[in-house]
Amino acid sequence: MSAFEAVFFDFDGVLVDSEPIHFAAWQEALAPFGVSVPWDPYYHRFMGLEDRAAIRMLAEELNPPRTLEELWPAFAEKQRIFSRRIHAAPQVPPSTRAVIALLREAGYKLAVVTSSSGAEVRPLLESNGVYTHMDACVYAEDVRHKKPDPEPYLTAKARLGVQRALVLEDSPAGMASARAAGCEVLTVTEVGAVGKLLCAALGLSGEGCS
Repeated sequence: MSAFEAVFFDFDGVLVDSEPIHFAAWQEALAPFGVSVPWDPYYHRFMGLEDRAAIRMLAEELNPPRTLEELWPAFAEKQRIFSRRIHAAPQVPPSTRAVIALLREAGYKLAVVTSSSGAEVRPLLESNGVYTHMDACVYAEDVRHKKPDPEPYLTAKARLGVQRALVLEDSPAGMASARAAGCEVLTVTEVGAVGKLLCAALGLSGEGCS
């Protein structure tokens, strides 16, 4: 018997390699405000944070500092840019889709837990044939406190009625959220290796495992 009842997936950087697209969208949206964020601080400090918290941190660290209210209008433009670009980008790898099907057959409950909005994420889950395999999806608008707070993963556990969940995450904020919610974490460093990583962790075999 598996030690886990459920498997939870972060979206950005786990199911799809969308972080470079988020980064480019932010760069374009912030340019009219005279703001540019290098990749390293974005990756190590802002990635995985809820958008308002990330913009507040960015505003406070600028020289001279800016306010959240000054930079917040960039968020709506960033969403428009991201939506335009993501549909022309690589999607969920076939190996990941195959292993998600294996997980369903093995009886695991599945969920996507993301700090992105449902408007951004659900269309991509649907177009990739992933949405119908999920027992729950927790989006940014479904919780009051975003990652690294444990609320997103606690919400997923409550919705599915499970205690033992394995989480796939790529960002420090997401990992902290999952661990604080009592979940075990698999660290994802490459989107294309998710299927192989899961098969090794859960002892699965079949399409998508190699």
